[in-house]
Amino acid sequence: MQSPNYGDNPQHYKNLIAQINEEANFPMYLHQNGYKLVQQSAGSMEFQNDEDRIVLQTMRQPMTYFNRNDSFDKGLFFKYLLQRSANFYKAIERGLEITNRTYDLGNTVIKITKSNAFLKSLEENYNIVPLRNSNYLRIHRGICKATINSPLFRGRIFNAYHIRDNGGRIANIAFPKYDLAGDPKNYILYNKPYRRRADNKVKKFRLVLNQKDYFLFHSKIMARPTRIIFGESGIDLLSYQELHGKKDDFYVSFGGNVYREKLQFFMQLITPMLQNKGLELKSIMDNDISGHEYDLKIFTALINQNNTDLYAEASFKNGNVSLSIHYTEKVRNRIASHKNLLEERLTSDLRRDNHVFGLVRCVGFSDKLLLEFSLQEVINTTHIIRQQNVFKTLLDAINGLYLPFTANIHKSNGKDWNDDLMVSKKTKFIKMEKVVPKELGIGDQIELKSPKGPEGATNKGTIKSIKPNGVECDFGLTYTYAIPYSAIVSHFKNTAFLSREREDERTKKNDNLQNHIA
Repeated sequence: MQSPNYGDNPQHYKNLIAQINEEANFPMYLHQNGYKLVQQSAGSMEFQNDEDRIVLQTMRQPMTYFNRNDSFDKGLFFKYLLQRSANFYKAIERGLEITNRTYDLGNTVIKITKSNAFLKSLEENYNIVPLRNSNYLRIHRGICKATINSPLFRGRIFNAYHIRDNGGRIANIAFPKYDLAGDPKNYILYNKPYRRRADNKVKKFRLVLNQKDYFLFHSKIMARPTRIIFGESGIDLLSYQELHGKKDDFYVSFGGNVYREKLQFFMQLITPMLQNKGLELKSIMDNDISGHEYDLKIFTALINQNNTDLYAEASFKNGNVSLSIHYTEKVRNRIASHKNLLEERLTSDLRRDNHVFGLVRCVGFSDKLLLEFSLQEVINTTHIIRQQNVFKTLLDAINGLYLPFTANIHKSNGKDWNDDLMVSKKTKFIKMEKVVPKELGIGDQIELKSPKGPEGATNKGTIKSIKPNGVECDFGLTYTYAIPYSAIVSHFKNTAFLSREREDERTKKNDNLQNHIA
């Protein structure tokens, strides 16, 4: 190469890189270099050798790629060469040589090669077995065994064991994505965050096993549920069931995103159940912008599914929403009355609630109704009168007008329902008026008179055992420490133990009363 210095003429090298990306025959290059085509669709080709699994996005120009075995190995063709070259200039030289190459292979067709690995089932490839180790769900997500083993979810959650090089096993949690026949076609794997070796950053662990993503995880199929509850992840469904669930609820997870194919599958799944009288459809999507967008997408699809003379569509741009409801000529005479009903519902209390008046613009045309609003504003603004946000009022009004069944949303206080479940299980303490040794209990906290505790640690400790002259406490150190009563300045009662003591006291009183009556 002439003038091998990028800084001398950067535009020259940028032009060469663009030429390489546009003119190289990426699929044929992989084929000629020992890769086997193992999978192909209308928009992608997947190649494999002993080290890499390269997926080409063939619909894009220039063509892009990513390596399933290395999340950093992705981009355009030049990036592929650069990852495998001694330096930048060698990659340029190699790329230009490839673009100038003529493939004289006649009518050669790159055929899909099926190896034994691809004939294995998902369950065999990923060591998926019935749930034996639920530690991640119970310890890191706060979900109790009773919820996991409830009739709704028993047998529908699995382990996917990752086998380490040293023979050890990591028990991932696997939520299956079922087809309409009830057979798993994909799995979503969860586990606690891990530290990535490449950049030492902590990353969430969530893995979808294949491209069949539009199938959905759901609880046990039932003919006549009283509520269909849908959310983002299987963990949210379990959390909601533990907090607010009923035995005849049917749960569906969208797996963290919503798009057309998933909506179509969702409609096919729930349509037979929608005929039940008194059925309630409830969204428990996350309490963030994305969760509210998903609400609009799903309820818009439900409106279209249940109305032959209407078509609704929602568009999102720069945080603003445009919700259009198109009417066929047969029902256009209803536009004015529907507009009045929506405005009445939206404004009935707003004259006394001026800070939310006018957040939603409702316009009637000859063939459609148009609702426009800032999603962030309607989420964050709460009615003084109704004590609910404007988004819920709006969605309740739309669903009540266009859906033949009860449909509503239930938002968590935190980001999602697992956050709410974890908060509900946090240990809480009440500060007692004075320190009375006989009232100290295991699980309570004490505060020392000294500003620091043993070994310079915090001066707050949790009581592990009661001694005649003091208590033994855990200060978050390797060992517990004996603390005399005289060194304690404050006593914090564990509310969980306090509730238990009150329950024991109530039971004792009831027993005494029964004995007295007898």
